[in-house]
Amino acid sequence: MKDFNKRRIVLIIVFILLILISLKIGVIEFNYLDLFKGDNKTISLLFISRLPRTLAIILSASSLSIAGLIMQSIGHNNFISPSTIGTSDAALFGILTAYILFGSQSLSFKLSFAFIFAFVSTLVLIQILNRLKLKEPIYVPLVGMMYGSIISSFSTFIAHQFDASQVLSSISLGTFTTMTKGRYELLWIIIIPLILSFIYATQFSLIRLGQDFAMNLGLKVKQVVFIGLVIISIVSASTYVTVGPLPFIGLIIPNLIRIYYGDNLKRSMLDVALFGSIYVLINDIISRLIIFPYEVSVGFTMGITGSIIFIWLILRGRKYA
Repeated sequence: MKDFNKRRIVLIIVFILLILISLKIGVIEFNYLDLFKGDNKTISLLFISRLPRTLAIILSASSLSIAGLIMQSIGHNNFISPSTIGTSDAALFGILTAYILFGSQSLSFKLSFAFIFAFVSTLVLIQILNRLKLKEPIYVPLVGMMYGSIISSFSTFIAHQFDASQVLSSISLGTFTTMTKGRYELLWIIIIPLILSFIYATQFSLIRLGQDFAMNLGLKVKQVVFIGLVIISIVSASTYVTVGPLPFIGLIIPNLIRIYYGDNLKRSMLDVALFGSIYVLINDIISRLIIFPYEVSVGFTMGITGSIIFIWLILRGRKYA
């Protein structure tokens, strides 16, 4: 228990330090001393640009990490996440469909389409996996990736047919560059699924032990799975609409935390959210500094670091699957 608390304290300290670094970085100089003196320009810079970006990182990173943890629990597989079973690809297809059918609409309108497509797509894949009954855990994300590739290819085809390739390119790029005041607020909707995640953490843990076991304890398995899918779909849709794709986070973060904390969701969920935020903050800082004063897409950086960690997890052994 002492080691558990020590790890959490370390995570919190690192988390706070990275937030302070993130707020500092930018083309326009930001000085904490000027902030404490009450300089109007510094205060405006903080609340218009730096703070919204940092909050967007924390909200999207923590929610996607927890969504991955929930998906791995209800799917009984540690190698699945919204990005590896087509949920994120379906959300993109939903945004593209909303644009083609109705033109430029509000973010909340696009969110509703992204949520519906993500939810239905995940249900379809679950039915496919139930029919296939794959014995090897590693085959599940492979099927999911193929499924996601089909959706992604269809999105590309539709975009070309309706001259929406530029729209597709813009929403396929994971970045926090545009996260300023008035652009990131939609992410606050994530608070609702995050609260639900903590409320149903014990139920998700029981489902991971097996549906028959959970049913014998009186758990309404279908209802809990439905709630889990709603949480995953809302998170995937809202992050994709505002930020874009953030690859691997929902896959690798739960697995890294699981190595130290096991499968107890209620105990590890806060640490998953913290570590997920730390991971994205680090990648975002790298993206902003590597060619400063310009920056590369954080999705590109996370694609590199995430794939390296994912390969390491596979090589580490299948005992975590």
